[in-house]
Amino acid sequence: MPLWGFLVSLLVAFMWAVSPILQKEGLKYSTPNEIPAVRSISFFLTMAVFMLVTQPGKMPFMTPKLFAGLLVSVALSTMMGDLFFAMSINKIGASLAVSISSSYPLIAAFVSIFVLHEHIKPLVWFGTVFIVLGIVIIKLDASRQEKMKTGFVVEDFEEMLKRRANTRKGILFASISALCSGINIPFLKLLMDKGGWNPIESYFLRAAVFFFMAWTIREIQHRFIPSSIKDIEKLPLSTWIYFLSSGVVGIALSGVLFGVCIVRFPVSVVTPITASSPFMTVILSRIFLKEHLSRVQNAGIALVIAGSISVSL
Repeated sequence: MPLWGFLVSLLVAFMWAVSPILQKEGLKYSTPNEIPAVRSISFFLTMAVFMLVTQPGKMPFMTPKLFAGLLVSVALSTMMGDLFFAMSINKIGASLAVSISSSYPLIAAFVSIFVLHEHIKPLVWFGTVFIVLGIVIIKLDASRQEKMKTGFVVEDFEEMLKRRANTRKGILFASISALCSGINIPFLKLLMDKGGWNPIESYFLRAAVFFFMAWTIREIQHRFIPSSIKDIEKLPLSTWIYFLSSGVVGIALSGVLFGVCIVRFPVSVVTPITASSPFMTVILSRIFLKEHLSRVQNAGIALVIAGSISVSL
């Protein structure tokens, strides 16, 4: 791999690391339900510019079956996966949420057996052990940390139960996010092969569907369950900037650059570089969000990342 390929792969990892930080900052004055609608705006506009510049006047090939598959893919990953990820960040912070959700390559490897008829490599089994062990360590130590915070004081018992419940929910939400992303990757690859889409075409189509789907769901929420959302027009400007930036950096630019990397270079070379993203998130979270993890939790994160790299090789 030439130096520019290494630097672009490292830039992708950095973009993926920054995106959760932006979302966490935006959630100070918002709920996770506002993220999809706002992110869809910047995601769609960015990909529309990419299409106009690189492929003026050309539209990707589309059939009813491909469109139906695209709807399922976007609903599974960009809607459900990202929503659960945002909910996880809200419960346990960016560091732990990113680390647990980075286990998605394991799910993708097993789903690929049925969708793409691929064979499991021996490293997948080692990766499985590392990922499961890492998540278990994170979960057990997070519970231990919550007990230590309260010191079992009677007046704090209710608060302790609430924090422990949030920890369990956060880990569960991050795991569901990984499940959604992992299932979607082989499915998306199949759609790209059937449609003959390049990375820019694929992400443009996903952006268009995501925009339509996010605002349709928001309208439904506004009409039938208004208590679940906030008035998006009254969100602070800073929240808009954080969420819009997350859409540009975390989905559009990083997605296109990652697509370029895996087309030009072996996946086995690109993946270990981009897998450094959770480490970067932990560092950035410590600097900007003042999140601090125990040594045991850092060890669990290292196991999850090592397992993800093993599965991807």
